[in-house]
Amino acid sequence: MLTVLMSTYLKKVLLICLLAITMLLCNSHWICATEPQAEVTTTNRIELPRSQLELPPPPPVPHPLEPAMQLAGESYVFLRDQVSDYSCSIVKQERIDGRLKPMEFISAKVRHQRVVNSRQSQRASIYLRFLGPEDMVDREVLWVEGTNGGKMVVRRGGTRFQYLTLELDPAGDAALQYSRYPTSESGMINMVRKLIDVGTADMQYGECEVQIFEDVKVDNRPCKCVQVVHPQRRSVFLFNIVRIFIDDEVPIPVRYEAYDWPASDSDPPPLIEEYTFRNIRLNVGFSDSEFQRSYSEYKFRPR
Repeated sequence: MLTVLMSTYLKKVLLICLLAITMLLCNSHWICATEPQAEVTTTNRIELPRSQLELPPPPPVPHPLEPAMQLAGESYVFLRDQVSDYSCSIVKQERIDGRLKPMEFISAKVRHQRVVNSRQSQRASIYLRFLGPEDMVDREVLWVEGTNGGKMVVRRGGTRFQYLTLELDPAGDAALQYSRYPTSESGMINMVRKLIDVGTADMQYGECEVQIFEDVKVDNRPCKCVQVVHPQRRSVFLFNIVRIFIDDEVPIPVRYEAYDWPASDSDPPPLIEEYTFRNIRLNVGFSDSEFQRSYSEYKFRPR
C-alpha cells in the first residue's frame, strides 16, 4: 500500500514539474517575441562601406558638364559622318606604371570604319611611324581591323635590332609597356568616344567645375579650350584636371591633356597624359595598299 501511495505521489510531483517547465518556456518565448525592435536592429546595424561614404555629392541640375558634352558630341558626329581618313603628326607623352615617359613624335595615317547600306565598306586602319625619341626612330606600327588575327605588325626601329618585325596583340603586355592604350584604340574619334564615356559617368556626381575658354591657340589655330576640374580626389573620378582643345574651323580635338591630383597643396598636378594633333589633313583618300605591310614605302620584314 505504501509503495502505491509513493508511486502516485511521485507521478503528481513529476506532472507539476513538467507543467512548470512548460509555462517557463512559453513565457520565455513570449518575452523574446515582444522584445523592443530597436534593441534587435542595434545589434545588426548596417554601416555604409567606406567607398560609399567617400562618393561626391549628387549632381546639380543642370550639370556643368552639359556644354562640354554637347561639344564632344558634335565632334564625334563630325568625325564619324564627315571624315573617312586623315593624316597628322602626333606629339604625345604618357605616364606608364608611375613613370613619365619621354615625349614621342609620330607620323600617322588613320582610316575610319565606314558602313554603307549595313555593309562594311572600309576597315578601321592605323599606320604609325615614329620620328623620335632616338631609341624609337623609324619604328613602324600597322593595324587593320579584322585582319592578321587582330594583331598589329611592329618593326622595332631605334638603334638596336631596328628591322626586327613582330606581330603583337594591341592589348597585350608587350604592347602596353609603351602605351597607355592599345593601338587599335588610337586616333581622334576613339579619343572623343572615351571622353564622352567618361563625361557620362562623371555627370552622375557633383564636384565638377567646367570652364570654356575662347580664342585659344594651338599651333596658331584658333580653338576652344574646355577645362574640367574635380577638386577632390574621389574613387569614381579618373583625373584632377582635363583640358580639351577643339578647333574653331572644324569640330575636331587638336590637343588633350590630363593631370592627376598633386601629392600636396604646394605641388603642381602631375601630368597623366597629353596628345597634340598637328598638320592635320582630312579625307586624304588613302588606298588599301597603304595599310598593307608590303607597301613599298614601309620597312616591315616580309613574312
